Amino acid sequence: MGQNRKPDMYLITQDFPYGHGEDSFVAPEYPYLCEYFHVSVVAAEIRAKDEPAAQENVTQTGGSGEGVEACIIPTKQSATEKLVSMLCFLANKDCYRELVSILKSGEKIPQRVYRALMFGTAAETFYRRLKKKLHLTKDTRALFYFYWFDYKCFGLTMHRRRFPQIKIVARTHGYELYDERELYGKQFFKPQTDEGLTRLIFAAQSAREYYLSRYGLTGGEKYPLYRLGVPERGVTGESRREGYREGGEFLLLSCSSGFVKRIDRIIDGLASVTSAKVRWVHIGGGEDLEKMRKLADEKLGGRDNIQYEFTGKMRNLEVVTYYRTHYVGCLITTTQSEGGSPVAVQEALSFGVPVIATAVGELQRMVDGNGVLISEDPTAQETARAIEKMAQCYGTDAYFQMCERSLDIFKENFNARRNFSAAAKELSRVWRT
Repeated sequence: MGQNRKPDMYLITQDFPYGHGEDSFVAPEYPYLCEYFHVSVVAAEIRAKDEPAAQENVTQTGGSGEGVEACIIPTKQSATEKLVSMLCFLANKDCYRELVSILKSGEKIPQRVYRALMFGTAAETFYRRLKKKLHLTKDTRALFYFYWFDYKCFGLTMHRRRFPQIKIVARTHGYELYDERELYGKQFFKPQTDEGLTRLIFAAQSAREYYLSRYGLTGGEKYPLYRLGVPERGVTGESRREGYREGGEFLLLSCSSGFVKRIDRIIDGLASVTSAKVRWVHIGGGEDLEKMRKLADEKLGGRDNIQYEFTGKMRNLEVVTYYRTHYVGCLITTTQSEGGSPVAVQEALSFGVPVIATAVGELQRMVDGNGVLISEDPTAQETARAIEKMAQCYGTDAYFQMCERSLDIFKENFNARRNFSAAAKELSRVWRT
């Protein structure tokens, strides 16, 4: 390695820069990592139909992946490969540590054992493919940055001792952190994975507190808090006032996908709104989208005071454009669980938009004088009251004070330049020590 060459980093993602799922998470952080490292992205959960034909190593151009050096590790396994991986995993002591833990728990033993074996087999397969793809040897010197604290991270930490010159860092968010987000109420192999990590980065204070208490850890520099963030949008309290038009519609925006986000709760709430006129726009896809459309038609169709629209899935840049071309009155999320600091809410804050949110996870810190917190499991009437409150104060001094407060929370906690720059500097320090 030349004296002035940056150290190597392998950034392990799900589909960035090929897919859309991680645009809003990874794309803003990527340039800051490149200031300190030579970054190669390894996308490891591309759907088979999305894999570029016969593509081994590529440089992506266009969109949020412009200029990103990246490669793909296929996810599909042959029966033979799965069998070999399972046999190798069964020979690893980490397997039996987890099985003992499951037996001691006395809960859902058959299901958890099966899930653990599948998790470990997938981890072993990923490791074997990563080793081959990157030509890993005992002389490999690089920092591996896993954007998710999942089976892929476990796959490499399982074999950490074979590579004495590498360092492994992971971020953790929500689905791969909280027990209740896992199929059988238990996250797998967390202590084993933790042992192989140099750092475990948290995107939310509530997530960090949960992890440390769950595994009896005391904290320290191994478990830093570096929030995600979004870029500054050039919005001010004054521009929010100037953009408001007297008598304009109250635009209520939601931006999410997936069962955990409980879009049906928004529909139920809107169905109970009687004292306000609202235009609701939902951005997002997911398996339940058509079901939600039908539910909205059933409960909101024909209502004089409620208009609604489903835009379908948008890329992050399209969402930003939507904010720039529409005067959003309020963002709403009725999620039942939130392990991190949801980017949809960060975007709203960066545009000075007030927020209605359930009091779960980090949302309790993101909504503070800039909207309405509703209970973790809100009734339709509670959600309706929150929507009516925001609609009725729309355009008043109280409303614009909430806009100012949203901008303040963004500047204090979710400014991408500050957050990602600090995280990249910490990773650089980790590499040097």
